[in-house]
Amino acid sequence: MEMKEFYYQDEIRVSLFNLDHEAVPYHFHQTVSDMIFCSAGMIRIELPELGKLFTVPKGKAFQIPSQVKHRFANGAPEGEKSRYVLVQLGNFDIEFVKDTQEMQALLFDTLLQSADNTQVYIEDRKQDILGLARRFAQNRPEELTEEENSDVIEALEYFARYGVESVYPLMPEEIA
Repeated sequence: MEMKEFYYQDEIRVSLFNLDHEAVPYHFHQTVSDMIFCSAGMIRIELPELGKLFTVPKGKAFQIPSQVKHRFANGAPEGEKSRYVLVQLGNFDIEFVKDTQEMQALLFDTLLQSADNTQVYIEDRKQDILGLARRFAQNRPEELTEEENSDVIEALEYFARYGVESVYPLMPEEIA
């Protein structure tokens, strides 16, 4: 797994993850939600305490509310890499879960669901997100390849175009 953290300003954090077949550790956030955009392969999202497993295909997005324990993994076939762009609005925080086995046990016999048509909530940040997409189009961060930078721009434009201009609900129906 390769994580590239390259932007955190004005309470917008943008990161990019290239996943082989290692999962991001289980974690949660007290105040921010995770908005992810799958830009390559397929992303598997595990929400053990909710007993939910989702796959997010290339070109689609998913959002996880704050305080929900989760992790991301490569959902593509063995040997194929996946990539996602992560956007968080607000003050970043993260807490890792120590007992991975306990989390995985909660998902025993859980059916995998496709999450290719879910809402993302962008508060009142549409113009900020579009401005950030323009910024990346004009000036690629050194940490990113051309392809990765294009993926970031695509993700930001997706969130601005399809994002609901509202605060993230406590528990949207696609997760509950």
